[in-house]
Amino acid sequence: MQEYAAILCVKGIMIGSIYALISLGFNVIYRTTGVLNLAQGEFVMWGGVMAGWAHGIMGWPLGGAILTGVIGTVLVGLVVDQVAIRPARGSAPVVQIIITVGISIVLRSMAALIWGTEPYHLPPIQGGGVHFLGVFLEYQSLWLLGVVAVCMTALALFFMYARLGRAMRACAENAEASRLCGVSPDRMSAMAFGLSALLAGLGGVLLTPILSMSFDRGTMLGLKGFSAAILGGLGHPIGGVFSGLFLGVLEQFSVWYSSVYKETLALSIVVLVLLFRPRGLFTR
Repeated sequence: MQEYAAILCVKGIMIGSIYALISLGFNVIYRTTGVLNLAQGEFVMWGGVMAGWAHGIMGWPLGGAILTGVIGTVLVGLVVDQVAIRPARGSAPVVQIIITVGISIVLRSMAALIWGTEPYHLPPIQGGGVHFLGVFLEYQSLWLLGVVAVCMTALALFFMYARLGRAMRACAENAEASRLCGVSPDRMSAMAFGLSALLAGLGGVLLTPILSMSFDRGTMLGLKGFSAAILGGLGHPIGGVFSGLFLGVLEQFSVWYSSVYKETLALSIVVLVLLFRPRGLFTR
């Protein structure tokens, strides 16, 4: 029983790491533009599908396929900002949210049209694993945890101490005042979408060797990442990371009782948090 619980915990942390990366992407865009990008899950899907296509269909080496997935996702994020987000800047928040929902549908349909509906796979970055406290840890899972830790630390330092990070935060607080101070909100928005897409692409290429990736997987991943961002508090990246890990572990333990609860648990928790603590668990 204890060994099974440990396995569930490890698997939950692994899946929760993906939710944490998606949550970081939500927070990067929100802290810079004030926009809730509900197409973030589709960015993850595009990264995984492009990498799987490059390796499995085109026969490119794994390193080249991973770069293709990540760089391709960044380009998608920049195009989305230029084509859909920038013209709507200044619109009501609900209009911008509806636009991101439309972007999500378009990206999902384009992926199905270009790459088909079959799932794509990738080999692990590093095969094998190690035994820790009686549980076998795959090196791929350790890579995933390491990437999340590095991204969380780098983003926290970037937004707190880097001049560019403070400029991005200032644009979310007051775009007009930032413009008067010489900071371009359009440029900061493009950087936010590019950085958010980079995080999503990393999540996609790291998740594909574990669960595979298909055109319709991004929607649920986006919802779980959004749930983590809400649970941790929008604008609080570190809180979103820990909330993502928590949701991943909680999901796996819910399967212990019944698999019916797995897909609804995260959304149910978000509803409760919005009712009793709308700012999230990690914000004051």
